[in-house]
Amino acid sequence: MKKAMWVGVAVAIAVAGTWGYGALARREDDTGRAVRLLAIAEEQSLALSFSRSGRLVSPVPDEGEAVRAGQTVAKIEEPGLAEDASDFERQMAQSRAREKTRQEEVARLRADLAQIASEEKRIGRLVREGIAPAADLETVQHRREGINAAIRAREAEKGQISAEGDSLHARLGKVRHFEKEGALVAPSAGVVLTRHHRMGEWVGPGEPIVTLQLEAPRLRVEVPEERLSAFSVGKSVEIWPQARPDARARARVVSIRPRSEFATRRNWGLQSRDLRTFSVRLVPEGLPVVAGQTFVVEAGAN
Repeated sequence: MKKAMWVGVAVAIAVAGTWGYGALARREDDTGRAVRLLAIAEEQSLALSFSRSGRLVSPVPDEGEAVRAGQTVAKIEEPGLAEDASDFERQMAQSRAREKTRQEEVARLRADLAQIASEEKRIGRLVREGIAPAADLETVQHRREGINAAIRAREAEKGQISAEGDSLHARLGKVRHFEKEGALVAPSAGVVLTRHHRMGEWVGPGEPIVTLQLEAPRLRVEVPEERLSAFSVGKSVEIWPQARPDARARARVVSIRPRSEFATRRNWGLQSRDLRTFSVRLVPEGLPVVAGQTFVVEAGAN
């Protein structure tokens, strides 16, 4: 009698274990049934910073102020850059003046050369006729050779002046680049969410000056792999604030990505596989959302 009782207990334990084991496997199978999960509203923001250090010399927009795309948000001090730019522009103007003077000098020498060439022909004819001595012809030829040498010298200066102009232009371009780095321009429109620094403060490279909110907050929900079939990009799901179950609305799925920083969960069911967690982004429709607010997401309900 006692033996039969222990056999019955063993059979009951085996049946319960088998049922629990099967239930575990069924729970970790994606059956597509409705699922409710919690989501958090995340702000869509962009932090703006300088690529070099300096002291802020312009007012920084306050929190809540609208910023246009391309608007200068802040400026940092640029000691000596304006003076350097003016100096380079002055030297470039002098280089252009030298080039203009050189061109005028070459034109004058070529005019003199044409006049001497005409005179050389005339004296050469007189020498051949025996009217003028040969020394006069040699004098004119020496003058022609001197003018040709002067023209060659002026033409050689062209390369030097051009090289100086290119060097000054490159240095001025670097100064202009530094000046652009000293102005923080908003790449897109938004609203100042956080102002991290004020006018007069020292900031380092990469240190946020302001954080812009680019668009309304989106919802992020972490979905286990065994419930992922209830979500697909473009599909609408039902949402409501956790504190207001009566304020129901719809939200559209815009992206689904695996969370690589989350460790995979081992499924000890019949399949013996690893299960991952996916991050799903939702855009609420017709419902005001505040960053940090918690929502309930229901998906897969018919």
